[in-house]
Amino acid sequence: MPFLVIGVTPSAHSDNLWNLIPALFQAGLSYLYIRQPDSKELRRQLDREALQPYQAQLILPFPVLNTGFRLHWKESARRQASPDSRAFSTSIHDLAHWPALAGRVETVFYSPLFPSISKPGYGPTLTLEEQANRIQALRRSSEKLPRLIGLGGIQRDNMARVQQAGFDGAAVLGALWESPDPAQAVRELVQQIA
Repeated sequence: MPFLVIGVTPSAHSDNLWNLIPALFQAGLSYLYIRQPDSKELRRQLDREALQPYQAQLILPFPVLNTGFRLHWKESARRQASPDSRAFSTSIHDLAHWPALAGRVETVFYSPLFPSISKPGYGPTLTLEEQANRIQALRRSSEKLPRLIGLGGIQRDNMARVQQAGFDGAAVLGALWESPDPAQAVRELVQQIA
């Protein structure tokens, strides 16, 4: 299974973001989580012709019927969902919750791995080595776990460490949007993958 690079958008969008999305995928981005609440404006942007080829790579925090968009459950939505409901992804902050999501989601975002780039003062309670040991133990004791995506403070300089720690991918927010050229930032991140 290839190591995934997933972008996460800031909660506020600019028109420039929508123009950049094709270039981000062409640079090697696996998925993009559009972290915005449902609105007419957002649906108008998502309906753009230039985004149609990328629907299956766009993750949204709300369902859009009869499309290829992927559904992300925020924690509150996951708790309210019926036991037989399924989504593409969700987020956790404790690795102990990962096995319980098997069969419910394909992908789990776990954070934070490193001190956050976009949220100063937000960082991990465990070292990456401690997280890696927990990941290995959970993989040995559980079958068919969802893909585990590391999030929080990931950038070009630590991307290889995320892969070596046993994650199935890395999600980036600050490394992407604080770059003067987000597509180049994706290319540089992808180059770090073994």
